[in-house]
Amino acid sequence: MAVISVRFNEAEDKIVRQYIESKGENISQYIKTMLLERIEDEYDISIVNEYLQEKDSMEFLTFEEATKEWDIK
Repeated sequence: MAVISVRFNEAEDKIVRQYIESKGENISQYIKTMLLERIEDEYDISIVNEYLQEKDSMEFLTFEEATKEWDIK
């Protein structure tokens, strides 16, 4: 397992520790969760941006058309 070190000055350390402890989590797990959520958010935004750029050239089906085309009953 990899270890990543983050340096805080004393004031930052105090704020970070108090905040995370108030959430009932440990620092390592909180930072890990926060980073992974940020990565997921940025990925979601990239998907939305891709859709917005291509939506005018996409073909959309109504519900009725889709159920008929895909033979869904």
